Amino acid sequence: MGIEIEGLGRRYGTRWVLRNLTLTVRPGEIVGLLGPNGAGKSTTMKILTGILSPTSGKALVNGNDVTDLRPAWRCGVGYLPEHNPLYPDLYVREYLMYVARIYRLEASRKEVERTIALTGLTPEQHQRIGLLSKGFRQRVGLAAALLHDPETLILDEPTSGLDPNQILEIRQAIREVGRTKAILLSSHVMQEVEALCDRVAIMNRGGLVAEGKTGDVMLSASENTVVVAFAGAMGKERIESWFPEKEVEPLPNGEWAIHDVDTRGARLLLFQKAVEEGVPIITLYAKRSHLEDVFHTLTSVEPTG
Repeated sequence: MGIEIEGLGRRYGTRWVLRNLTLTVRPGEIVGLLGPNGAGKSTTMKILTGILSPTSGKALVNGNDVTDLRPAWRCGVGYLPEHNPLYPDLYVREYLMYVARIYRLEASRKEVERTIALTGLTPEQHQRIGLLSKGFRQRVGLAAALLHDPETLILDEPTSGLDPNQILEIRQAIREVGRTKAILLSSHVMQEVEALCDRVAIMNRGGLVAEGKTGDVMLSASENTVVVAFAGAMGKERIESWFPEKEVEPLPNGEWAIHDVDTRGARLLLFQKAVEEGVPIITLYAKRSHLEDVFHTLTSVEPTG
């Protein structure tokens, strides 16, 4: 059943930090929740885990209302908060066994073994948590969130503090468990979200400013720009003559950007002109918007609703 949010709002005094948020996360789907600091991401995640109550709207997690005070439904949720709370004096395996007992897992030892292997903690399983690097402490928090095999995972900055190799390993672990679970993931690393998430939801000032498949969101902000470079000299006026009323911008390394064009038609025309002029093309591509570009554009906009 995953996560279902409808018209969710949260107010502190007279200030709304979350307003009219509607979002779904289905089983087998990884959704990236993006936004600048103060956008309402952590507030949303705390509401979904029952830590905070909403002021308006409703939210269901695995079919359970998050305002339900009974603790049983929380066993279907795995949560890794941004500030990972751990016991530094415990050993990794000892801590995970402790978490397993809290969840009353019958095969606790087996589940701990599985989760240690999944999160790459095997080399450090007999180490004190307080002596681990930040990256390995983050893995311990992720292991605790995964240990009881929850239906839904809520991960706030899960790769914080990890080096590039560790990020790849944790990304693979999240992707593996994401085949059957609903995962809501918050991150400031746009490349991570592009690589991992099926859909993205971008928040700004407590509201949702974009939501959809990751590729579609990036495509919707496409600049419709073609970049070209020729093997020989080619003047700006000559290129402008091929694209009347279009902006032709010089770029470093002898490249030219042609803006606001049909990218396929522009590339065909450039090939044709290169043959006519007898000047080979050495670079030609349609400029693709990255999620970081979309993020910067959308988070400077006042949300509606």
